[in-house]
Amino acid sequence: MSRVALVLAFHAYALGAIAYLALLSGGRGRVGLVWTARLLTGAGWLLQGAGLAVLLSGQGWRPHGFAQSLSVLAFLLVGLLLVIELRTRAPVLGAFLAPAAVAVWLPALWVGPGEETLAGSARTPMLVFHIGVALAGLAVFAVATGVAAAFLLLERQVKGKRFGVLFERLPSLELLDGLNRHLVVWGFVALSLTLVTGLWIASRTDSTRSLQSVEITTAVAWLIYAALLQARFLAGWRGRRVAWLTMAGFGLLVLSFVGTYGPGGVR
Repeated sequence: MSRVALVLAFHAYALGAIAYLALLSGGRGRVGLVWTARLLTGAGWLLQGAGLAVLLSGQGWRPHGFAQSLSVLAFLLVGLLLVIELRTRAPVLGAFLAPAAVAVWLPALWVGPGEETLAGSARTPMLVFHIGVALAGLAVFAVATGVAAAFLLLERQVKGKRFGVLFERLPSLELLDGLNRHLVVWGFVALSLTLVTGLWIASRTDSTRSLQSVEITTAVAWLIYAALLQARFLAGWRGRRVAWLTMAGFGLLVLSFVGTYGPGGVR
């Protein structure tokens, strides 16, 4: 049951991503494409939610292995995409975010089912919260990175005075910059909670364990985003520099995610 729902959800996401990308081609039928993309993506999100609920309810609501973690990440990313796309009324943002959700989930199709690898002492209720907030924070930063990419492309068009489809259909540079700011703030909160809860769990399970590379990478990403927010609110940084820092921090978080949940990871 859950497998069928997840497969159908993936195909709905893929078709929705194609519809969102078609918005970049211009031409007629834009309204129809927008609603087609939304309905396909929304239907996929509901199907995936149902499939994940059936799957995770039997596992104590904790994803096992790389494939399940990717599936949860894609679910959170699509949920954010739908909220932001509807609130900003800029469906062309889906052309940046929907393919990313498909790309995130795609490797899971070739990865076998995850196995329980944690020691019994590590299976604490806090662990479910830790994993959930970590994946939610990564999804928020993924969306922030997509918004940053849209900002850089639009800024390039504006500076080059090449007013194409992106200029016509993307929100203003100011709105994209503000959206990036809000996303980074919420992502930073989630990342901070991830570090705090991760250290708490580690202290409860193995007091002699040294810091691992994935934890160091996450901490460096936290420092980058802390510096970014400080530069924004105290030094007034905006625009291009903030966009590039957002993308750099996300790159480190991806490395941390793969090191933690990927094949041979620590969980």
